[in-house]
Amino acid sequence: MIQSFSLFLIPCGGVTGGVKMTEPNKEKCARKSFEGLTIKYHGFGVRHVQMICMSFSMIALLLARSSMGVAILAMTDVKHHNGSTAEVYEWDKKIQGLILSSFFWGYMCMQVPAGVLAKRFGGKPILLVALLANGCLTGLFPVLASLGGWPLVCVTRVMMGLTQACLFPASHTLLGRWLPTSERTTYTGIVYSGSQIGTIIAMPLSGFLSETALGWKMIFYVTSAIMFLTAAMWYWFSASSPGEHSMMTEEEKNYIEMGLDTSTESRQKQATPWREIFRTGALWAIMVSHVGGSSVFILFFVDLPTYLERGMNISLRNSATLSALPFVGMWVGSIGSGIICQKIYNKGWLPLGVCRKIFNSFALFGGGIGIIFLAFLGPEHKNIAVGILVMVFFLFGFISAGFMVNHLDLSPQFAGVLLSLTNFAGGIGSILTPVVTSYILRNDPSDISRWRIVFLLFASIGIGSNLIYVIFGSSERQPWDSPDYKDRRKADPEEMAPVLDKKVEKELEVDKQ
Repeated sequence: MIQSFSLFLIPCGGVTGGVKMTEPNKEKCARKSFEGLTIKYHGFGVRHVQMICMSFSMIALLLARSSMGVAILAMTDVKHHNGSTAEVYEWDKKIQGLILSSFFWGYMCMQVPAGVLAKRFGGKPILLVALLANGCLTGLFPVLASLGGWPLVCVTRVMMGLTQACLFPASHTLLGRWLPTSERTTYTGIVYSGSQIGTIIAMPLSGFLSETALGWKMIFYVTSAIMFLTAAMWYWFSASSPGEHSMMTEEEKNYIEMGLDTSTESRQKQATPWREIFRTGALWAIMVSHVGGSSVFILFFVDLPTYLERGMNISLRNSATLSALPFVGMWVGSIGSGIICQKIYNKGWLPLGVCRKIFNSFALFGGGIGIIFLAFLGPEHKNIAVGILVMVFFLFGFISAGFMVNHLDLSPQFAGVLLSLTNFAGGIGSILTPVVTSYILRNDPSDISRWRIVFLLFASIGIGSNLIYVIFGSSERQPWDSPDYKDRRKADPEEMAPVLDKKVEKELEVDKQ
C-alpha cells in the first residue's frame, strides 16, 4: 500500500515535465493517489463495524430518551391499569411537564463541555460511560420513583440528560477520525439516522410493554437491558481511532489515514474567535430558527402520545404505535431533502443560501401551516389528524437541508462550536415547551380546545422563527473562519496606507540618487 502510494506520486511531478511541488500541487497529487487507492481497497472493513456500533449506540440512547413520553402516560393512567403490579401516580399535567422537560435541563448544560471532553478523552470512553450510566438509571427508575416520587424522577432525568449530552459531540469526533473524505457523508447520514430509528422503535415498544403484567416498569427494565447489551458491544467492537482498534489491519488503517483531511487537523490549534462569532448576524438567525424548530419538535416529541391518547381518544397501545409514524415521515423527509438540495446546488440551479432558506421554509412554514390545520380537528377526525401529523413531520425533516447544516456554510472550521451554541439555545426551548404546554392544558389534555391554543402558539413560533431566518440568514463563509484572519485584520488598508506611503517616498528618494 505504501509502495503503491509512493509510486503514484512520481507521475505527478515527473511525467508532467517538472511541475513545481507547491502546496496546491501536493494536494492534487495526494487526491489522485487516494483515488487510486480507493479502487484497490474496498469492501467490508473494521470501519464498517465501527459505524454499526455507533448506529446501535445512537438507537439505544434515543430509546431511553424517547420512551418517557409513553411511560408517563402509563404511570398516571388509572382507567387502564389492566391489573398490573405497577404503581399509579397522581401527577397532574404540570408535574408531568416538569418530568418531561427535566431531561433537557442536564442536556442543555453539558452541550459545550461534552464536546471538549470527547476531544480530550476520545469518543469510545465517553459513549461507554453514557451507555452504562443510562443503563443503571433506567434500571433503577421504578425504585427511585417509588422512593422519592416525582422530584427524584426529575433528578434521574436530569442525570440522564447530563450523560446523553455527549452523544452527538462524541459521535462527531469519532466520525472525523474514522471516515475518509470519500465515505464521510454517506456513513454520517447512516449513523445519525439511528436517532430517528430509536424514536420510531421507542413509541410502539413502550406501548406494548406497558400492557404486560409488570406494567410501565417493564419499559425501564427492557430499556436498561438494551443499554447494557449495547455497552458490551461498544466496549468489545469499537475504538476511539483506527490505530486503537485490535482488529484493524495495516492496509485499512493506511487507507483511512490517507483519506482524512489532515489540513483540517492542523487548523484545530487556531484559537476560537469568540468575539467575531457572536457578532455574526447570520449565526443569530440560525439560532432563532434552531430555537423555533426545537420548540415545535419537542412539543410532539414529548406530548404526541398524550395528544393521541387523551385528545384523540385513541387507546394507549394504539397511540404509542401511531406516535412512531410521524417520525418515519421525518426520517424520509430528512434523507430525501438532503439529496434533492445537494443536487439543486451542484447543478447550479440555485445559490446555496437560497436553497437553505427554501428548504427551511418547507420545514417551519409548511409544517406550521399543517399544525394550524391540526388545531381545528377533533376526535371525530382521527385518521385525518394522523395523516397531517405524518405530513408535518415529513416537512419538518427538511431542516436537515436548512438551518441544521448552515453552521458548516458559515465556518467549516468552527461548525462544531457554532452548533453547540445554537443547540444550547435550542435546549432552552426544549425545557420551556413541556412546561408551557402543561400550563395551557391545565390537567385536562382531553380538552381539544386547549390543544388548539397549544398548536396555534407553536405554529406561530415556527413560522416567526423561519421569517427571521429568511430575512437575516446567509450561507456566505465568514472572514474569521480563515486561519490567517488575525494577520489580515492587522494589515488593514487604512492602517497600512501611511506605511506604504513612507516606503514609496524612500524608493523615490533612492531612484533620485
